[in-house]
Order: sequence, then C-alpha cells, then structure tokens
Amino acid sequence: MNAARALMAHLVDYAGLFPPAGLDMLTAARRYREYLAGEDRWALGRFVVPAAKLAEFEKAFEELCCGEHEPVWRVSVLASGDAPCDARAVADLPRGAMTVESVEVKVGNAQDAERFLSNWESELPPYVEFPSGVAEAMLPVLARFGARAKIRTGGVAAEAFPTTDVVADFLLACARQRIAFKATAGLHHAVRASHKLTYEVDSARATMHGFANVFLAAILAWRGEKKQAIVDTLALAQASAFTFNEESVQWLGFEAGVDEIAATRRDFATSYGSCSFTEPLEEARRLGWA
Repeated sequence: MNAARALMAHLVDYAGLFPPAGLDMLTAARRYREYLAGEDRWALGRFVVPAAKLAEFEKAFEELCCGEHEPVWRVSVLASGDAPCDARAVADLPRGAMTVESVEVKVGNAQDAERFLSNWESELPPYVEFPSGVAEAMLPVLARFGARAKIRTGGVAAEAFPTTDVVADFLLACARQRIAFKATAGLHHAVRASHKLTYEVDSARATMHGFANVFLAAILAWRGEKKQAIVDTLALAQASAFTFNEESVQWLGFEAGVDEIAATRRDFATSYGSCSFTEPLEEARRLGWA
C-alpha cells in the first residue's frame, strides 16, 4: 500500500441520498452496489441512510442483492434522535450481506448529547455532530460514553463551510481528548479550491475544503503539532504542495509515512460522507494519487 492509498482506504462514506445529489433510494443503492464491485472499492466506505428510511432501504437491498455471493454492504445509519427507537431499528436490520458499522446523530448541545447517549441501547459508538464552538462542553460527554465526533465541512450554501480556524480547533480538541471523528459534506475535491456548490448550471461558488487537507491536518493534530501547522495545512490550495510516493507524503516540511497514515485513519480520522463517490476518486486519479 502506498501513501495515497493509505490515506484514502475506505475513506468515502457514500451519501448519495443527500444533497446536492439527492438520489432516490433505489438509484443510490444501485450505485453503491456498482461501486462495491468496481476497481475503486478500496476507497469505498459505508452506505449512509437515515433511520426513517430503513424500511425503504431494506426493500431496495433485497431487490438488488438476491445472489449468493454478494459483497458485504457496510452501513451507517443517521439516527432520528430517539435513542431507544433508533437502537431497535438498527438491531432489526437483516445481517449476512449487510452490516451496520456506525450510527450518526445531530445534537444542539451537551445536554442533548447526554440525553441521547444515556439512552443508547447498542454497542455501536455513535458519531455525534454538534455546533462549532461547544467542543469544550461536548467532548467530555462523548468521552464518558465512548462516542465519537462528527464535523460538517460544507453544504449547498457558502455559509455551511467552516473556516480553517474552526476545523483546526475541532481537530485539536478531538485529538486532545483522543476521540475519533468523521466529517461530512463539502469534501468532493482533493485540495482546497473554489467550486460550484451544486450541480446546477447557475450554481453559486464557494471555497471548499479538500479531503487531503483535512485528513493530513488530522494526522498533525493526532501527532500533537501546534495549531498553526494544522491551519496552514487546511489552507493549502495547490495540489503540487502535496508529494505522495510509495512510502510517505510530504507537505510544508512535514512528512507522514504509510504506517502513521494508516494508524491515524484507524484510530482517529475515520472517514467522510459524500453524495459523490466518483468525484473524489476521479480527482485523485488526475493528480496521480490513485
């Protein structure tokens, strides 16, 4: 495994049901099945589905996966916020060619997080998304319950994209508490740049974070580097600033080897949700990374 593959291994949780793609269930499920069978499956993570649509998902899964040798679908469920109900819904999903690997929930404050987690009746550690600026109150709650963190890194409006300073603070806070995290939205591209917010012809544009920026910044945070190094990594807007080879990746005078990349991905920076699986892979391939 080379450095780029270590960084991108099972990195992209497929969220085709969500904007800006907004696919119907059968189409999104069919695409995930195609990706599972494709040459880029090494980069594919979980299929993301809301708890409210699990019955629809089961129906699509049964329609598409009727053979004996189907690859196992890895699933992440977006919780409704009703912890006992969500836990039962996850437990009722069929096993075999499907495995629920994670649950994600959005809360407004530490009290909401504690309420959900104290009623969570499952061994799966939830990823908890919370507003920026409340990490100091939130992360001790997550640590107490063995939960994980989630950061929203974009959306379909410019204001949905957090600043490099906000992302750096999140990464550092999680690293200090040794709490794993995932990201969601806005990471269709490899390197920070201005892009269209949707697939509409007249779509507005905004500066988007790059997945390489975010996950390499996470390596520095996990390592214990200072905030300025994380901010500088997040702000890099030239793909040529990142040099990948078989053994390591170098940028801004830093270097991370394959073993450190893989360990950080396993223990800290787990994945990110994207409504497109092909765009990140195609861009990485154009850069010679995949």
